[in-house]
Amino acid sequence: MKTLDIDAVGDLLLQAGREIIMPRFRRLAADEVREKSRADLVTIADEEAEAFLTPRLEALLPGSRTVGEEAVSANPALIERLGEPGYHWVIDPVDGTASFAAGCALFACMVALVKDGDAVAGWILDPPTGRLFMAETGSGAVLREPDGERVRLRTANPPSLAHIAGVANFRMKDRDLAARLAYRLDRTAGVLNMRCSGQEYPAMALGQIHYGLYGRGIPWDHAPGALILTEAGGVVRRLNGMLYRASDPPMGSIGRVADQPWGSPILAACGEEQWQWLKRDLLDP
Repeated sequence: MKTLDIDAVGDLLLQAGREIIMPRFRRLAADEVREKSRADLVTIADEEAEAFLTPRLEALLPGSRTVGEEAVSANPALIERLGEPGYHWVIDPVDGTASFAAGCALFACMVALVKDGDAVAGWILDPPTGRLFMAETGSGAVLREPDGERVRLRTANPPSLAHIAGVANFRMKDRDLAARLAYRLDRTAGVLNMRCSGQEYPAMALGQIHYGLYGRGIPWDHAPGALILTEAGGVVRRLNGMLYRASDPPMGSIGRVADQPWGSPILAACGEEQWQWLKRDLLDP
């Protein structure tokens, strides 16, 4: 990877959180929130944060280009950039927008740097606290606290399936998979849904929860967190065994269908052994 100061990227996220996102939190006017599609909101904070980050990130790495959630919403063809050679920034300016708009503090600001289709660095900011999660390929994952303290992240390793708790959204299209998960949950320590992968991946990297099951592989939802979790000792694969890649076509892309290899749900877990337990004992037919 080209020389890049990961702290400089983190500082940009902190600035966006401090100057754009948090001043709007619990202060949104009615005309500053709209519905992009069914159950998918966007706010003025999403749009302004992405507009702030895009030119500044590209300036940090000359020649790079950006794929932002709101830009793709306006021009879906932009997502195809992630399959092209070179460096691309993936931006989720406010992940968990529904919670943000409702005044709930379960949201995040996320960025990934993708090279030739794979994430090579990732950042997740918790704007209300200023906690910043960062990772580079091969260098591990860290939590940078607001006072500057750096904590090396390592996943927890529960001794059995009965000690495992995680996150899942039962609205997934594969209703048989959802039914199996619901029926077998008593084999585990429980399940929740934060509706924000920018909160869920850090919780897995911190050892607070142990897995996440996701029906869709939208890059801005997963590229930053998947790298952070992997560098903290976790595993992120599809149920068909494929490693997750940032350039995987997301469900719903034009010309893509669910029976393609990248249509398989994503299982993120705290370790290889735990990933295998979850797949075999909780999710397989």
